[in-house]
Amino acid sequence: MSHDNLSETELVNRAVAGDREAMGQIVTRNERLVYSTALRLLADPVEAECVLQETFLKVVQALPEFKGGSSLSTWIFRIATNYALMRLRARKKEGGSLDDVESKVSQETLEAFNRSIGNNPLHAVMNEELRQAMEEAIAALPPKFRSVFVLKDIEGFSLKEIAEMLGISLAAVKTNLHRARLFLRDRLAEFSN
Repeated sequence: MSHDNLSETELVNRAVAGDREAMGQIVTRNERLVYSTALRLLADPVEAECVLQETFLKVVQALPEFKGGSSLSTWIFRIATNYALMRLRARKKEGGSLDDVESKVSQETLEAFNRSIGNNPLHAVMNEELRQAMEEAIAALPPKFRSVFVLKDIEGFSLKEIAEMLGISLAAVKTNLHRARLFLRDRLAEFSN
């Protein structure tokens, strides 16, 4: 029997019972989301691949504990995000300072950017060249700004959730998000003229 059309609940039950095809289907349905999120957070394909492997090793181990309080994909996404953030914290020495970012940002771009950016800028972008530029600009963000921007504007977490995930204050989340948006607006200014 094909596993393609099974519900998440059925897949989980079969996978926990030892059905390898069901577990494979869980991986297939979620691997793109896990990899793309890890890549945006880490801006490193090799590390994103490591997060992908770590995430699904954890999923295999912890699936019997999955209680269905959220969707399976949300549960897997949170595992992946945690692994990516752990790697990001381990690379703290790489991060640029606030001054470094502010020196690259035109102050007058703030209001225009806040008016123009959507809830999910990557989904809103139709032009492929602009989409690529956005991805490159996100990758260029210093890690502490990139993580907040990806979690809020790409993945849709609340400011409070992000503060808890990153272990920083709500004020720091707001400040870092503000700086990230300024930086991105400056990098993408040539596309909005």
